Amino acid sequence: MGSLMSGVRPAARHEISRADIDLLARGCAGADVARLLRRAERSRRLLMLRAVLDEAERHPAAAAGPVPPPGDAWDLLERVEQESPFDLEAVLAYPFVGNWAGHTLRRLRGSVDDPSPLWMQVGHVHGIAAAAAIRAGLGIQVLIPVRDDTVALPTLGVAHLPNRVNASSAREQEAPVAELCSASGRTEIRRGGTIVRLPSELTGEAPGWSGLRRLTAVSGKHTLSLLLDDVDPYRGLYGPRRPAPTKDAELHAWQRELEEAWNLVCHHLPQQAGAMSTVLTALVPVPAPGPFQVASASSGDAFGGVVMSRPENPAMLAATLVHETQHIVLGGLLHLVGLHDNDPEARLYAPWRDDPRPVGGLFQGVYAFFGVTRFWRAVYRAQDEATQRAAAFEFARWRAATWRALDAMTDVPALTAIGKRVLKQIREEMEPWLAEPVAEDAAAAAEKVAGDHRVAWLLHHVRPDERTVTEMTDAWLYAISHPQSEAAPGHRDLPADALIPDTNASWVRTRADLICCGAVPSRTLDSPFCADVEAGASSADQAFAADDHVEAWHGYRAEIASSASPATSWVGFALAWASLGTEPGSELLLRRPALVREVYHRLSALGHRPEPDALAGWIAARWPHALPAQD
Repeated sequence: MGSLMSGVRPAARHEISRADIDLLARGCAGADVARLLRRAERSRRLLMLRAVLDEAERHPAAAAGPVPPPGDAWDLLERVEQESPFDLEAVLAYPFVGNWAGHTLRRLRGSVDDPSPLWMQVGHVHGIAAAAAIRAGLGIQVLIPVRDDTVALPTLGVAHLPNRVNASSAREQEAPVAELCSASGRTEIRRGGTIVRLPSELTGEAPGWSGLRRLTAVSGKHTLSLLLDDVDPYRGLYGPRRPAPTKDAELHAWQRELEEAWNLVCHHLPQQAGAMSTVLTALVPVPAPGPFQVASASSGDAFGGVVMSRPENPAMLAATLVHETQHIVLGGLLHLVGLHDNDPEARLYAPWRDDPRPVGGLFQGVYAFFGVTRFWRAVYRAQDEATQRAAAFEFARWRAATWRALDAMTDVPALTAIGKRVLKQIREEMEPWLAEPVAEDAAAAAEKVAGDHRVAWLLHHVRPDERTVTEMTDAWLYAISHPQSEAAPGHRDLPADALIPDTNASWVRTRADLICCGAVPSRTLDSPFCADVEAGASSADQAFAADDHVEAWHGYRAEIASSASPATSWVGFALAWASLGTEPGSELLLRRPALVREVYHRLSALGHRPEPDALAGWIAARWPHALPAQD
C-alpha cells in the first residue's frame, strides 16, 4: 500500500507562506494559491481514507456485510494509480468522496448516528474504487453495497437496481449488494434479476442509469466546469441522501444562468476568476427555501463542492458562487494553519444568520461576505444601468453587515495571531469602501433590512433578567397607584440581559421582503411573489416599506394592543419609532426589545396595557442605565 500514500509522506509537507495568506485574506489570490490548497486537500483526503480503513478494522460491524474487506478497495486504487494517475486523482479529489470519508470516520468514532448498516457505509469505498477503475479502463469484478436501490459510482452517476428477485433467491433478498463487472470498455451491474448496462458515454442516460451532467461556462481565458450532482448519496452535508434527478428544463436554466454569472465574475473580478475555476468542481442543486432566498452551503470535507438552490438571476448566482468559493478557500486554509480556537459556544451576532454563532462560524461568515461585498461593489462601480440599483442595495447591505461582524470579532480572545492578521487584512481592504457613496434610497433600504434582522434577533435570543422584569413591573404598578409620588432613578447595577439561543427561532420576513421588492428592480410589486407579499402584509408593514413611518408607528402600536401581539409587531414598532427621531425610549426598544416586551406582557397579564412607547420611555427615564452602550 505504499505508492498511494506517497503524496502524504513527511517529505511531502504542505506549507503556505505568509504572503499567500495575505493574498487570500485580501481576496487577491489567484490560481497558483488555489492549486496549493488543492494539493494539500489531496493529502488530507488520502489520510482520511486510510483512517477510515484503519478504524474499520477495529469495528466488527464494519466487516459484517457481504462485500469484500475495505483493504481490497485500497489495492484496486493502487492499481488505478499505476495505470492512470489522472483518473485516480479525479475520483479521490471529488468533493463528495471527502464527505463520505468524513461522515464515515465520525461514525466509526461514535460522534454521528446513521440508521444504515455500518458495513454498507464503509463498503461505499468499493464504489469509489470501482469508479476510478472504470474511468481508467481496468477490468474488474467486485461486490458493491446497494443503498436505496441504487449503486453509486462517484464522478460517474448511479445505477438504479430495484430488488426483483424471486422467493428462492434468499441471498440477494437478505444482502443489499450488487455485482459490478467491467471489461473491454463495457460495464454492467447485476442485482438478482436486474441488470444495468452502463452506456459507453457515461455522462449519458441508459435504462437504469443516471449519469452526472456537466455545466460549463467560458468567458475569455477562464472556463468554469462543474459536475451537476443530483444522485451521489454523500452529496449533502449531514449524511446520506436519496437521488433527486434534475429535470432537463431546470438543467438548461442552470446552464443559461451559469454562463451569464460567469461572465459577470470574469468581468468584475478577473483577479479571482482563476482561483474560482480551480476551486469549484461540483454543484448540488437543492430547492430554494423561498423567494429572494438562496440556500447555499459547503463543507470542509468536500473541497470544491457547493450545495445551492438556483438564485433568481445571474448576478445573484455569481455572488453566491463567490460566497461559497470564499468558504471553501478558508476551509482549505484552516487545514493548514490555525486561525482560531475551536470554541463551540454560540454567542456572536451574525447579520446573515438567524442563530447566534461561534467564533469559527462568524469568521467563516466574515470572509464569505467580504467576498460578496467585493463583488457587488465592483458591479456597482461599473455603472451598468441593468444592474446598478440592485448592486447598490446589495453593496450597501453587505458592506455594513460585514463591517459590523468584523467589529464584533475585534477583541475575541479565541483568535490566533494569524487569525488576527487575516481579519486585519480584511479590515484594511474594506475600510476605504465605507466612504464610497451609495444611492440614498438603496442605502436606506439596506439599513431598514439590517435593522429588521437585528431587532428580531435580539427579541428571539436575548432574555432579560427575571428580577429586573419583576422590579420594573412592580415599580410601574406602584407609579400608577401613587401618581403624586416622586420616584428616584433606578439602580445603576441592573443585571445584563442573557444570551439564551432559541434553537427554533424563525420569524416572519414580510416586512423585509417588501423592502427588497421596492429596492431591487427585478423584485417589483408586479412580480407574482411581490404581489403575494404585499397582499399578505399588514397595513403597518406596507406603510413602513413605503417610508410612511407615522402610519406604520400607529399601525404597529395597534397590533401590539391586540391579544396576539406577535414579535414582528414589536420589531416594526421599534423600527418605525426610531425612524421618527432618536430618544431614550426608542433607543431602549431597539437595543433591548425583549426587556420592554417582557415587562409589557407581565403588566398585560395583570390587566394593564400601557402604550409600548410610554412604557419604553418610562423605563429609560426611571432606569437610565438600562440603555446599553452603543454596539
